[in-house]
Amino acid sequence: MAILENVKIEKLDHFGRGLVHNNGIIFIENALPGDVVDIEIVKDKKGIKEAVVLKYKERSNMYQEAICPYAKECGGCHIINLQYEEQLKYKKQKVQELIDKMLKEDIKVNEVISSGNAFNYRNKITLHGDGKKIGLYRNKTNEVIAIDECQLVNPRINALIKRINDYLAERDVLIYDVTIKTTTLLEDMLIVHGRLDYEDFKKEFSDVKVIFINEQMVTKEHYIREELLSKQFDISPNSFFQVNMQTTPLLYEKVKSLLKNNHYKTCLDLYCGTGTISILVSDLFARVYGIEVVKDAVLDANRNKELNGVNNVEFIWGKTEDHLGEFQDIDVVIVDPPREGLDRKTKDNLKRIKPKTIIYVSCDPATLMRDLSELKDLYDIKEINICDMFSQTYHVESICVLNLKNK
Repeated sequence: MAILENVKIEKLDHFGRGLVHNNGIIFIENALPGDVVDIEIVKDKKGIKEAVVLKYKERSNMYQEAICPYAKECGGCHIINLQYEEQLKYKKQKVQELIDKMLKEDIKVNEVISSGNAFNYRNKITLHGDGKKIGLYRNKTNEVIAIDECQLVNPRINALIKRINDYLAERDVLIYDVTIKTTTLLEDMLIVHGRLDYEDFKKEFSDVKVIFINEQMVTKEHYIREELLSKQFDISPNSFFQVNMQTTPLLYEKVKSLLKNNHYKTCLDLYCGTGTISILVSDLFARVYGIEVVKDAVLDANRNKELNGVNNVEFIWGKTEDHLGEFQDIDVVIVDPPREGLDRKTKDNLKRIKPKTIIYVSCDPATLMRDLSELKDLYDIKEINICDMFSQTYHVESICVLNLKNK
């Protein structure tokens, strides 16, 4: 396809790709605003083109050298070459553009919440095996790039990656995939699928608190424990927990601050996971209800409730949309849905219940704006904040507050 020379990148799109207008729109991976590049068009469909960089003629003043040797191969760190302060500006602007386009109201992003730690923040990673080493998938393929470390994860995880690779090099075994989790309380978990000698693996990693091999628990312990805002939480293999334990406390402190001094009595926590938000806000309400579809997460949530001596929270196992119809007279609803956002039935029930306040925690600003546009007939959007939970990537966590209109 066509080659274009001396193309100057205008901005980043919402997926961290460089964008230019040239007889249509061209998206260019691994390019920053201000870069001057030679590019090759590799895809052209209805005036929307995708291109790769052949040569950098000039580098942007926002550019920083990537500290990861795998950055361009795995594709997980979409904006690793963008200076960190510029990453925060980019994410704020990304959310603001979606507000302006989809809500069409004079609402400004209020705050950027960040721990300031741009690397080594993840407490979880899933890696895949190529026979003798574990690694990440090459961008847009199932080909494994063997790695020795990932710059996004906790150093304890990197130490385990090296140990697992050493173990594989010394034995005739296979690992198809492995999930490694760790906590700030220095407890680790390995969830492994492969062809292994269970006892030998368990012996070699005897310092790891929880090991599952091919869905079988081979250690005495089933949980690793985390501490968050002076509360403790047990995490099992199938339960979701926030991956950034540097920024997560700031996120939840923000949620709590939005609820204090309002004299609310009842709270409904949708997609509650292991019960973190329910338990953390329990001292602000007479009664809290959490709904979660993953059974193991509900079991963990009930365990965590007892662990923290909380007796005013009730957890319900099932789909949010199936149980929300049972509720009325709720003061506050907190939602933290998956990327696809809220389904139609859930939004209809929120409009029926009419809580005084909705706090919407979102990991996808596009579906957040879609949902807000459908709720704004009943609710004033008081503020939207963003939280940098996923540094070096285009992903954005948002916190939005909606107050019921006086009608």
